[in-house]
Amino acid sequence: MPARSDSTSAVDPVRGLRLTGELVRPAHPGYPLAVQLQNTEYDTATPCAVAYCATEDDVAACVRRARADGTRLHVRSGGHSFNGWSTGDGLVIDLSRMNDVSLGGAAGAPTVRLGPGTQSLDALDALRPAGRQIVTGTFPTVAAGGFLTGGGIGWQTRRFGVGSDRMVSARVVLADGRTVRCSAVEEPDLFWALRGGGGGTFGIVTAFEVHPVDAPLLTAFETLWSFDDAAEVLTAWQEWSVRGRVDLGSSLVVLPGLFGPGGRPVVRIWGVDHGSGELLPNDLDRLAEQSGATPLSRTVGPPGPYADVMHRALCGSATVAQCHRRGTGPEAEGHRHPLTRQSYRLTHRPVRSSEAEALLKVWEAAPTPERYLLCIAVGGEANRPAVSDTAYSHRSAQFLTGFQTAERATSPAAGAVEAMEAWADGAADVLEPMACGSYINFPSSRTAGDWGHDHFGRNLGRLRDVKRDYDPENVFRHALSVAGDRGGRTTEKEAGA
Repeated sequence: MPARSDSTSAVDPVRGLRLTGELVRPAHPGYPLAVQLQNTEYDTATPCAVAYCATEDDVAACVRRARADGTRLHVRSGGHSFNGWSTGDGLVIDLSRMNDVSLGGAAGAPTVRLGPGTQSLDALDALRPAGRQIVTGTFPTVAAGGFLTGGGIGWQTRRFGVGSDRMVSARVVLADGRTVRCSAVEEPDLFWALRGGGGGTFGIVTAFEVHPVDAPLLTAFETLWSFDDAAEVLTAWQEWSVRGRVDLGSSLVVLPGLFGPGGRPVVRIWGVDHGSGELLPNDLDRLAEQSGATPLSRTVGPPGPYADVMHRALCGSATVAQCHRRGTGPEAEGHRHPLTRQSYRLTHRPVRSSEAEALLKVWEAAPTPERYLLCIAVGGEANRPAVSDTAYSHRSAQFLTGFQTAERATSPAAGAVEAMEAWADGAADVLEPMACGSYINFPSSRTAGDWGHDHFGRNLGRLRDVKRDYDPENVFRHALSVAGDRGGRTTEKEAGA
């Protein structure tokens, strides 16, 4: 549930706040849209205002105003917070209009500058004419702000590392309203923390500078498999991913009959080849041979420009305008996520046959028809840096693995949410023996008390030091943000329980 405001002030918490952008209060006709996140569950949140910041000065003004009155701040870039951390009863600082994309850097060392609100599909589209590419996630409207500060994984991870590894610099509004530029030589501790320490914790990033990736061409592929072969396919795919070329980036999802052919559940493996594409058919043949099963279907596209192939993979036949979340533009048709409960962990090795069967039993036992078992292959180049090189500590991880169950009814039946939470807790128990940590951008609905070590490993101590130095009063906080005065534990009030 959304966190409650800490403000006890009887005065208007945004009085006198003037922005180049737009300040939307509850009486504004645009308020119902302004409070939306990607998940419909948080439409009931009631921020005192949503500040659509257009400039760095807007962000700084919001921070100073909120701090003066003791108003709780919530930082939002793309609105994809699973657990609603970017909304609540305080002031929402919305960065979606800070979405510029530009090229920079010196000759021979190009960089890309991204606003924190730049969504993946818009970045791909903007960089297309220049032939530049960047690391993105696997959902089109995820924005740079949360994606990069949490680490940033997707189909490019095995080939190019996590997104935060490619960060060159960032401009950051601090808790006292000052703005600093951080890099390997300027505010280096803050720069270190922003590369995997999680968004909305150490400051508000107003601009990123990242190294582009060299992937002019991609080849997309998709295979569908019978659920009857799910255990064998899951086991074989994970072995295939770890032992295969780092050019291959892929995901596996077990889909319910709601989305499977003929109303039957199905296993989908899809992704991209960053190489020439010539080796891909043999790679897919080897996957089928290792699984001992024949896919229901197999599609391999022709090699194409990076932006075009990624756009088709993320948006299908929808245009850039259509692929945005419904309501955010006149042509926008993108869907929103319903009420969900989930458990996700990072795993450091392929699953064994018995473990695959246990995971699938959990999937079958979900209390709602809409349920997913999702795995994303990571590893590869993401495993090369040392654990302490950046705040992202999961340098042994090979997969992000987890479960989600969804309820689309606006008024769930009595006990429905409790059943979903109990199922997610059970899923967490099954994932635990094979887990090596948790990824802050894919948080579970409920987390253990000592979550800090699970998410940040031995980097937690240094993150706490950075927090004390840059935000000693804990102005920027949410349920799983690092605090400077304790080891990664949170209270029920902070978690919004």
